[in-house]
Amino acid sequence: MQLYVNLLPYMTRIDHVSELLERWSGGIEISTDGPHWHDHTDLEKEKQRFADHRGPIGVHLPIWELNLASIQYPELARFSFETYKSFLEWSAAFAGHAVLHTHLYSTPLFHRQEAQKQSKQYIYELGIIADKLGIELLIENIGFHDKMLFDEDEFVDLFQEIPNVHALIDVGHAHINQWDIPRVIHRLGSKCRALHLHDNDGISDLHLPVGEGNIDWGPVWECLKQADHDYLAILEYRENTPLEKILADTDRLTEHLAKETI
Repeated sequence: MQLYVNLLPYMTRIDHVSELLERWSGGIEISTDGPHWHDHTDLEKEKQRFADHRGPIGVHLPIWELNLASIQYPELARFSFETYKSFLEWSAAFAGHAVLHTHLYSTPLFHRQEAQKQSKQYIYELGIIADKLGIELLIENIGFHDKMLFDEDEFVDLFQEIPNVHALIDVGHAHINQWDIPRVIHRLGSKCRALHLHDNDGISDLHLPVGEGNIDWGPVWECLKQADHDYLAILEYRENTPLEKILADTDRLTEHLAKETI
């Protein structure tokens, strides 16, 4: 197990991320939707911001306004593909993994089967590009209820159909969609390469610290205890989560997951 911190807590105050980097030498996962959620990402500036980090680095590819599954506007889907390709090329110089969304999670699915087929094709092509660049492409479960492009079974099957990518289970998203989280982890086996760890009330995507929502974490840890492969445990806490809370939870989870119990 390798522990990472996603930089979502610093998205609206990215210049303050130095306080984390000074005290945390584990993995970090950079969000790329602009340093303050609304600006274009200055790729060179962001790369330099983390150039001296001592631990491993991953990248969360952009989310907003991009949609690989857009059927009504294929030009948008193709633009999204090209954008993701450019971010993969940027990431490959310093990152070990990149996280990709299957579609824009807030968009209604008017043509679900066609959207699934199109998303799969682009994911496959991006997987080939990532392989050539030497970066691991992780596909995240996203979308809630009728905006979920791949349900629990379809998400598991995705990695049989597209073997050149791996799964990232977002535990909070799975909880809202009432997935059997330990079962999904078990079924994916070594294809489950990473988890986004955060909590919620089962209704809204709150990105609370672990233990502050109503997720039953015990079975999740027990399932991970049985894993016979390495995986990334990535804390993805909400904006402005205090530094001391982040560090306390990295210490707690490092101890618990190292012991394989909680």
